[in-house]
Amino acid sequence: MEVMMKELGEIITGNTPSKKTEAFWSSEDICFIKPDIIADDGINEIVDSNEYISENARKKARVVGKNSIFITCIGSIGKIGIASDGEYAFNQQINAIIPNDRVQPKYLAYNLLFNKPRLVAVANAPVVPIINKSQFGEFTVNIETDIDRQCEIVDVLDKLTQIIQQRNKEISALDDLIKARFVELFGDLKTNSKGWQIVGFKDCADIDTNMVHDFEGYEDYPHIGIDSIEKETGRLIGYRTIAEDGIISGKYLFTPEHIIYSKIRPNLNKVAMPDFDGLCSADAYPILVKEGICNREYFGYTLRSQYFLDYILAFSNRTNLPKVNKSQVEGFVLPLPPIEVQEQFAAFVAQTDKSKFINQLL
Repeated sequence: MEVMMKELGEIITGNTPSKKTEAFWSSEDICFIKPDIIADDGINEIVDSNEYISENARKKARVVGKNSIFITCIGSIGKIGIASDGEYAFNQQINAIIPNDRVQPKYLAYNLLFNKPRLVAVANAPVVPIINKSQFGEFTVNIETDIDRQCEIVDVLDKLTQIIQQRNKEISALDDLIKARFVELFGDLKTNSKGWQIVGFKDCADIDTNMVHDFEGYEDYPHIGIDSIEKETGRLIGYRTIAEDGIISGKYLFTPEHIIYSKIRPNLNKVAMPDFDGLCSADAYPILVKEGICNREYFGYTLRSQYFLDYILAFSNRTNLPKVNKSQVEGFVLPLPPIEVQEQFAAFVAQTDKSKFINQLL
């Protein structure tokens, strides 16, 4: 049955009690929830926070209780949390819904998680993605009307989630293994402990701004938005096709030879290495390494390194939307190991990726 969110509970947009009133922040009486404590993936059980308001601020805040669902609505869209025991205030970047008796709370949370790509599409904006209270209230989802059946679905999804989390831990361990091998082969990039030649970005790679405006023939290509790139790992998640996303603005073409680097919010460290052809957001740079000089694996993992992150964050000081430009990215310098050593690393990454793939199939 298709219903609007406002039919499934009371929707509340958060706010922030004045920071100028010291009494509002003088004690840790009520958890204050912000998007940074809600993880990008899955359903996050909210039990604590990294900031609190005092009882004095209660009347100036929006406070909800157990089983309320939080969903981020500005910037990073669709991160989902569900309140545990206790009381929680939350800021203006979050909408909360207090489910009514038509829906089991965690069932609704899973439903929203499934519909995250649609939420992102609704919030599509040129500067800062946003879903306001009215849009969220009118957002439609399909629900099972029988509460007992909803509970059965939640039990199944909880079991599947546990399996996925275990697999993700194993994949994360393989990611750590790659990082360790990187350091073993290339040393500390900042100090250039191996004594490699220092070169510029443009000596190794080019930013490939081949933009597509006419999407005839590209309808079935994957569309990689910034939210489709997992921070730190670069895994590509939750993407859809050009046709499914109804794309009309220009996008960059990429291939399995490209690196995709997000120039928006560089602190999230979103660097992807796709294994397919597609089109990516204009808020990302497709990068092509120069064959015989540098390989994709070495350059891609260098862009994911703390060394590059420290460099690029010095430029991303815009208040509303941190962003870096082409010349800033191209100003980066890095050690350049012999191509033979880079190929050793590429072979190790390929073998480890096979282990990840097998792990995901199990």
